[in-house]
Amino acid sequence: MQVDQLIGRQIDDYVVEERIGRGGMATVYRAFQQSMRRPVALKVIMLEPNREEREEFKRRFAREVEMAAKLEHLHILPVFGYGFVEDELAYLAMRLLRGGTLAQKMGNRPMHALEASRIFVQLASGLEYAHQQNIIHRDLKPGNILFDEQSNAYLADFGLAKLIAGSDDLTQSGSVVGTPLYMSPEQLRGDPVDRRSDVYGAGVLLYHMLAGRPPFQSSDGNLVAIIYQHLEKSPPPITEFQPNLPIHVTNVVMKALAKSPEDRFPTIAAMSVALQSAVERSADVLGTITSSDLPAVSLPETETLSPQPARLPMEVPTAPVPRPLLKNPAVLVGLALLVLAVIVAALVLTPLGDIAGPRRAIVVKGESGSADSVIPTDDDIRRAQAIVGDTGFIAYVTCNTTSEYHARQTREMGDMAEAFGIAYRAYDSDSNKARQIPLIERARVEGASALIVCPLDPVLLGETLQSVDDADIPLVLLNGDMASHGGVLIAGDDYLMGLEAGRAAGRIIRDERNGQARVIVLDYPDLPQIVERANGLEDGIRELAPDVEIIGRYLGGTSDNATRSVQRLLQEGVQFDTILSINDAGAFGAIETLSLAGVRSSDVVITSVDAEALARSYIRNNYFMRASVDVGRERFSRAAIDVMIKLLAGGTVPERILVPPGGVITRAALELGS
Repeated sequence: MQVDQLIGRQIDDYVVEERIGRGGMATVYRAFQQSMRRPVALKVIMLEPNREEREEFKRRFAREVEMAAKLEHLHILPVFGYGFVEDELAYLAMRLLRGGTLAQKMGNRPMHALEASRIFVQLASGLEYAHQQNIIHRDLKPGNILFDEQSNAYLADFGLAKLIAGSDDLTQSGSVVGTPLYMSPEQLRGDPVDRRSDVYGAGVLLYHMLAGRPPFQSSDGNLVAIIYQHLEKSPPPITEFQPNLPIHVTNVVMKALAKSPEDRFPTIAAMSVALQSAVERSADVLGTITSSDLPAVSLPETETLSPQPARLPMEVPTAPVPRPLLKNPAVLVGLALLVLAVIVAALVLTPLGDIAGPRRAIVVKGESGSADSVIPTDDDIRRAQAIVGDTGFIAYVTCNTTSEYHARQTREMGDMAEAFGIAYRAYDSDSNKARQIPLIERARVEGASALIVCPLDPVLLGETLQSVDDADIPLVLLNGDMASHGGVLIAGDDYLMGLEAGRAAGRIIRDERNGQARVIVLDYPDLPQIVERANGLEDGIRELAPDVEIIGRYLGGTSDNATRSVQRLLQEGVQFDTILSINDAGAFGAIETLSLAGVRSSDVVITSVDAEALARSYIRNNYFMRASVDVGRERFSRAAIDVMIKLLAGGTVPERILVPPGGVITRAALELGS
């Protein structure tokens, strides 16, 4: 068997450990990034021997990778770095995912429509974000869709993506890139393409998930036959392969697969909305997913799926000492002397400050500070690493991982902890406040060294959080309006966030509707700081449109809550034309409900807080949403991890860390590139 010469080799900052995949041009390895102490996926491409071809490839590779690395979205695989090793190879370092590919997840049978829809909506969110950055993928296929351990989907390999509005040869026609099974007719003809080409590719993916096979294929693998079918033929009805699939769902797929770009959905966001609407309309037929509806996935052995502390790469275990030697008194004496020598050397060579035990952090009650005041030093990081060790970790008990805001925050904090060389585990509450208590206890039982909590009900959690303080476990709470229980509160100005979102609605009502509006507010009364945000919403709209009528406050905060609230209002015949939502998740539920009810997007103005990618897409297209306030999520994530490093290191920190909000995202702001 031929030995892979790259195994065990160091390529810049990465030590190659194992080959995990191979494609037409590239080989993918699991590697260890030494500076960040984390495993990565390392894609390696061998360079052409011809000098001119090699230099041209390196130029294009660098430009395309730099473009892809700028894409920061929950459902796009993060790119960590790239480089070249002389004239031998190019490499691309990415986040290592362990949940397999869409090809593995599908197997050879149709997916349940609900599972296919869940995956598609995630992919569409990432693809729409890329399109907003003027980037198209061009190579959507099952092998480029990866999953993490929680079955969240990620778009990978934007190496073939090109700038829609780019320059020189990257946008020229006549160059076919992609995989013929999943390519649009205009790609296959070598014509110029736009984002609607990705809509077609997404339609092929969705067809494959629902039918268990691509729309066009050839029994003998004849690519010419496949290309001809893409150009000239209609695919077989999906119901041939999944007879009970509702017509609403098949219609979405077939519209995406239209031969002419003008006949497809104009954006991937529009396709995603149409699919969600179709699934909702077919709820009685689709039912729910059972375990038998999920394809069995056979994954190659790589490494444990549970989060583990980062370790140095390529560790070679020492051979066990033969038992008979341990009975030899001379050996025992020698071992004892060796241990004593090591201890003495450690005492002589190591400063006393570095071997001291854990220092209890000092949290200054009543004091507030900025996020910049808790940036950890190198000494803080070393101390925190020593306290956590090889078996501890930072535990994060989430509010949920279904909204983009919370899902991205969960991932961001994990990446930030990993960058400090400290293990991290997330425990998902799924918006269930009763679930947070057992999750906190579970994290403690499993050995959590520190806890970050997104509290859903501060009163309900009071006793549990106090027990965390009594156990001297460092605690960070993503809530600025509750008892700190010996920990640190990460706080934003919720009233100001709401005020700015309310003012944005007020400007629209004043300028476009003569100051007249009937307004509902989607609130979340269990959290006092969110109630303050709702107060800001009302004050903001009244400041600029004082004659509006506030009909009332209704439960929001999650898509499901908002859906139920808006459905009830519509059923009761309540008239409203403006919605103020305390977050984007609630706005999304309202939009879906209004869309299903046949309400035109121009008839209802919605403003919100969070400025998620989907919200920005809706705002750009004037689809119900007109503005959303950026809360500065990444600043919250960074502040939470920074202050936790300080706490683990035994530092002195203020009780409250203040994180300022970002700007108001409007269509005009997006067009200006903000």
